[in-house]
Amino acid sequence: MVNERGRRLRTVPFEELRRLVNDQTEHLTVESRKATITFIVQPQADGAVRVVVQGFMSTWPFRGIKRVALDGFYKSPDETLAPMSREEFREFD
Repeated sequence: MVNERGRRLRTVPFEELRRLVNDQTEHLTVESRKATITFIVQPQADGAVRVVVQGFMSTWPFRGIKRVALDGFYKSPDETLAPMSREEFREFD
């Protein structure tokens, strides 16, 4: 689900992404487990935005433990995309 949301966000025009600077959170249930997907859009010094999709789902049967899934990219005003490095994802783990 996180990767699908990331693919979809990559198609959103830069100006629209730029207006989503507040975190957007979606709560859902998958196979009776609670899940949360958060979209984080952060303006960058070079004018681009960093977009991170962060998904949390409780593991079954260990209800107190959550799994994290991440996807992310940079989008520039000219609509070009750049990937995030693995090291950058640690900030969101």
